[in-house]
Amino acid sequence: MSRVLIVDDDEVTRMVIGHALQEEGHEVAYAGDGESALRWIRRRPFDVVLTDLAMPGLNGLRLIRQLRDLGDDIPVVAVSGQNADQLHLAEDYGANATLVKPVKRGALLQAVQDVARQNQDFWENVWL
Repeated sequence: MSRVLIVDDDEVTRMVIGHALQEEGHEVAYAGDGESALRWIRRRPFDVVLTDLAMPGLNGLRLIRQLRDLGDDIPVVAVSGQNADQLHLAEDYGANATLVKPVKRGALLQAVQDVARQNQDFWENVWL
């Protein structure tokens, strides 16, 4: 299964999403903001980053932009409720998928599986 970094300033949301992913066999790590997420990403590889857009400090849009500006092609699933109108911006910035809160369990699991598979397929087809 995949290693997923969940980035959300709401602890309950992080835990609910994390629990759903862990039940499906995914390995999960948590960050409460974009800065913490960047620190995690520098320390270890992840297959997917799932980030909320509305967070204090380095928000989800800025996190996506920084990852892409640094040349990091880690798949990103952007999630938002109060800023759902900004999900199209997340795609413009490089998010691979978007979800509107409250997130349905099936949609969450499918999005993580899809973006992780896209990334795996890409690396399997790279000529070395």
